[in-house]
This record gives sequence, C-alpha cells and structure tokens, in this order.
Amino acid sequence: MIKLKHKISLAVALLSFILCSGLVGAEELYPTQGSLSALDSGYAITRWPWSGGEVLIFKDVTVRACTIDPPYPEATHVEFRWIRPNGSILILTPCKELTPSGDTWKGDDVYDAYDTQTLDAFGDWGVQALFSGPDGKYLPISSCPTVAIKAISWHVVPEVPLGTITILLCMFGAVAIFAIKKKRVPSSPIKRLLCI
Repeated sequence: MIKLKHKISLAVALLSFILCSGLVGAEELYPTQGSLSALDSGYAITRWPWSGGEVLIFKDVTVRACTIDPPYPEATHVEFRWIRPNGSILILTPCKELTPSGDTWKGDDVYDAYDTQTLDAFGDWGVQALFSGPDGKYLPISSCPTVAIKAISWHVVPEVPLGTITILLCMFGAVAIFAIKKKRVPSSPIKRLLCI
C-alpha cells in the first residue's frame, strides 16, 4: 500500500512539472513582439506578434517588415513573397507603403508594413520582404526596384485535437499499459524472453 501512495505522488509531481513547464514554454514561444535586432542592418522582418517557433496549419500568420530612417530613407515600399515548403510561391503581394510605426530603434524612427496569409501546407515556410525604393534594382522576383531583401522562416505543424490534454492522456495511457504488461511477465528467464 505504501508503494502505491509513492507512485501516485510521483505521478502527481510529474503532471505538475509537465503543466508548469508547458506554461513557461508558451510564454517563450509567443512573446509580445518579434525581434527587431536585425534593424542594426537597417532592415528587418519578423513574425507578428511572435518571433519564432512553430505555427499550426490553417492559421493566419502575420509578418512585419521594418526599416529605420535615417540612415536608410531609400526604402519606401515593401513586397512580401510567401514561399511554400515545396519551393513554389504562395503569393507575391503588391508593393505596400512603409509608414511610421511610432516605434524607435536606437533613436531612429521605425517604418513598417504588415502582411497576413493563411498557411495551408505542412513543412518549412519562408517569407521574403523585398524593400524597394527609387535607387533600387529591378529583380526577376519583384515588380518594384529592390534595395534590400530580408527573410524569415518557420515550421508549420498539424494541430492536435484537444491539444495538451490529448497528449497527456496518451502519455499516461502508455505508462499504464507498460505497467500492466510488466506485472504479467512470467518469472522464468525463458518465458521472459518469449514475452519480449
């Protein structure tokens, strides 16, 4: 009877640990805003409001393209090129104007534009932000003169029905099956080999 109490206590402790670590992980995967550290180069693209991690299929994903002024006033517009896992282009958006965001980066004003798409395939997705302005060059992939290109990517995964609860139930079910099978193993070494 004492062993059973220890097993139940251990199971409750493990469950608490898993749930707490899941909550911490959720905060790390979904911070309030994406990283703009690439703005040190003058241009950045981030997932908004997330900065990284995996994405669930058939969910809308928003990306934010940013630039700073000065010293990069030549970029006035941006095109977003969404690339599927198989390499084909989902969509190339028309040029969007970069507008003041109200944010600053190291004392410089940040200009940005957003684009949202629904991702409909599993695998590694990518988005390129093609920053354009009058001093840029025309590229085969752009309809505007491009001055800089930044990219971002992530992995699209299937959504688990009922989420974490389903995963936890499956995990504990597997442990229970293992414990029941372990009790049924015959005592003789030859019979044990035959059961494995």
